[in-house]
Amino acid sequence: MFSRTACLMFLPLLRRDESQSIKKIVEYIQCKLSFTLPTISKNLVGIDSRLKVLNEYIDEQATDTLFIGICGMGGMGKTTVARVLYDRIRWQFGGSCFLANVREVFAEKDGLCRLQEQLLSEISMELPTARDSSRRIDLIKRRLRLKKVLLILDDVDDEEQLQMLAAEHGTFGPGSRIIITSRNKHVLDSHGVTRIYEAEKLNDKDALILFSWKAFKRDQPAEDLSELSKQVVGYANGLPLALEVIGSFLHKRGLREWKSAINRMNDIPYRKIIDVLRISFDGLHELEKKIFLDIACFLKGMKKDRITRLLDSCGLHADIGMQALIEKSLISVSRDEIWMHNLLQKMGEEIVRSESPEEPGGRSRLCTYKDVCDALKDSTVSSS
Repeated sequence: MFSRTACLMFLPLLRRDESQSIKKIVEYIQCKLSFTLPTISKNLVGIDSRLKVLNEYIDEQATDTLFIGICGMGGMGKTTVARVLYDRIRWQFGGSCFLANVREVFAEKDGLCRLQEQLLSEISMELPTARDSSRRIDLIKRRLRLKKVLLILDDVDDEEQLQMLAAEHGTFGPGSRIIITSRNKHVLDSHGVTRIYEAEKLNDKDALILFSWKAFKRDQPAEDLSELSKQVVGYANGLPLALEVIGSFLHKRGLREWKSAINRMNDIPYRKIIDVLRISFDGLHELEKKIFLDIACFLKGMKKDRITRLLDSCGLHADIGMQALIEKSLISVSRDEIWMHNLLQKMGEEIVRSESPEEPGGRSRLCTYKDVCDALKDSTVSSS
C-alpha cells in the first residue's frame, strides 16, 4: 500500500499520455522494490565470517563519513561480499548506488560518463545535463554533500577512477559509507582508506561445501567421489572462483571423466580461472612480470633476501617490484619466505608454456625437469 504522498505524486501524471503514466508508475515501484529484493540469491558459503568483520568496519553508530576497502586476489569473492553487504544495509541510507566493474567500464568509450550518470541518477534520482566530466564531478559533489549515502565502487585499479567519481573525503554527507573493492591495496592506501579488509580464502570445510553445491547440488559430495572432491578442494586452495568453475564443470560427470579432468587441470589449468587471475598480471610493469614469472617457476618458498639478491643481479629492481606484487595480492611473505597461491603459480607456468606450447626450447623459462629434457633433446636433434 502506497502512502498518501506517493499517490499524490501520480496525480499530475494522469493528465499525460496513459502509456507514459504507466511507465512512470512502474519505474517508481521498481525503485521501491529494489530496496528489499536481494540481488544475490545463490548459496553463499563462508559469507557470515566476512560480513562480521565488515560490519565492525562499517560502524553504524559513527556519524562521520567512512571509507572501507576490500582487497585481495582475483576470484576471492570481493564483489560478492560487497554486494551482500550492500543489499543488507542500503535501507539505512538516504541514497545508495553499486557501481560494478569500475575498471572495465572506465576503459570503455564513454565509460566514465556512464558511471557518473549512474551515480547521480541512482542516488539523487536525476540525470546530469553537463557534458563535461569535470562539471559532472562538481554536480555530484553539490548533490551529495549533505546526503547520507552508501556507495560501492567495485573493482577499482587506479586512484584516478576514484577522483573522477568524486569519491573523496568531504564529498558525502555525515554517516555516509563508501566501500571500495580492489586487487591493489596501494590504491586504497594512496586514497587514505585506513579500514581495509583483506579477503581470506575459504577454509577446507567451507571450500568442500561450496564445491559440493556446484558439483552435486547439495552440501556434501557423493560417497564414490568424496576423495576426488577433496583433491579438487586442495587444488583450489580456498579460492571461491576455482571451486565454482571446476564444480560446475564436473556436475553430472562420471568417475572416469572426473579422474581425466583432474589430471588435465594439473597440466593445464582451466581457462575461465586463468582469465580472471591474469587481469592482475597483465596490469604489471614489464619488470614486475619477469619477477612474477621467476617466482612462479623457480623461487616460490625461498627466503626473501635471497630472492632479492638473485633478482637484483639480473637488473630487475627487486625491492620495488616485489612490493608491487605484494600490494596486488600476487605474492605474500610468511616467515620471511615468498609464497603465492598455487593457482597463481599455475597461471605463471601456463603463461610460460604458452610462449611455445610444442617446443619447450622456445620458452623463456623451463619450469620442470621434463621441459629441460625435452629442450635438450630438441637441441640435440636440431644440431645433428
